[in-house]
Amino acid sequence: MKTSTKTMGKFMRLASLVLFACLAGSLVNTPAHAQGDPLLRERIKVFANLVTLGDLFENAGDASDAPVFRAPELGTNGVVGSGRVAAAARQHGLDWRNPGRISEVAVERPGRLVSLDEIRKLIQERAAGEDEAWTVSFSRRAKPFHIDPRIKSPAWVKRLDLNSRTGKFRAVISFPEGQYPVEDKVFTGRAFPSVKTIIPARAIARGATITAEDIKIASLPRSRVSANAAEDIDAVVGMAARRRLIVGRPIRKTDLEYPKLVKRNDTVTIVYRSPGLTLKSKGRALADGTRGKTVSVLNVQSKRTIEAVVTGTGIVSVSALSAQPVRSARKADGGRGGPNSFIIR
Repeated sequence: MKTSTKTMGKFMRLASLVLFACLAGSLVNTPAHAQGDPLLRERIKVFANLVTLGDLFENAGDASDAPVFRAPELGTNGVVGSGRVAAAARQHGLDWRNPGRISEVAVERPGRLVSLDEIRKLIQERAAGEDEAWTVSFSRRAKPFHIDPRIKSPAWVKRLDLNSRTGKFRAVISFPEGQYPVEDKVFTGRAFPSVKTIIPARAIARGATITAEDIKIASLPRSRVSANAAEDIDAVVGMAARRRLIVGRPIRKTDLEYPKLVKRNDTVTIVYRSPGLTLKSKGRALADGTRGKTVSVLNVQSKRTIEAVVTGTGIVSVSALSAQPVRSARKADGGRGGPNSFIIR
């Protein structure tokens, strides 16, 4: 029994030594980067023109600064397949086996949009003098653009060439020099001194009464706006179009007239009023008439033509001089009509 126990103890000590040796060998043979293997990012954000391995991988080591792909344009996104990423990594000595089975990497390149409205305002301010407004329109090739979002300085007009006769211009837009340079941008188009005027928001038919929804205020080149242009929008609403009004063209005072409340050959109501008495009769208008205008009206009852003043839609009024008192038709019992019976003649 004693011999068996001693043998077992020796065996356990020997097993412990063997296990320790195995663990020690494992630690010696473990690569130095085992705890920092390259890890591919599935989504990245870049600001430079080129994408590096350091952008794509965590723990890229000495290969971090190696450029491998062209970045998307400013303000846009793109993707790159994991196969291309693996090939680029191998070219720079980075061993990556894609253990996570990532199929592609989404690449975002942020950008700050510089709109045409922003550029237009810069050119307007540069071209305008004191208390003067300008209308600026760009050529068809003009497009907004993006700059590095880390640029906080505003754009400015580095140069403006303007033909005062034709209105043609060439403007160079620049940004102050700094850490993130931007190439100068060139814009062409036309620029004119402008004024605010009233224009149709949609086509208005001849004779139509104009509503607030039919018109709007717009800035147009001063050369397109006549001295006769309508200026008060409240004075335009409620008026009628004397001719067809085209979208975008300034409305002139001569394009307007009071709405025709009575039209030629329309049936109208003839009204006679005096203290304590109102008489009505039917008539036919012999001319168009706006409110307050005197028109000729045929009294269909007496077949006589009278002069009447337009007072409402389809309504005209006559004065005492236009109405002649006559005897009323005899009653069935042979009596005479009262003194307040009139017929408009």
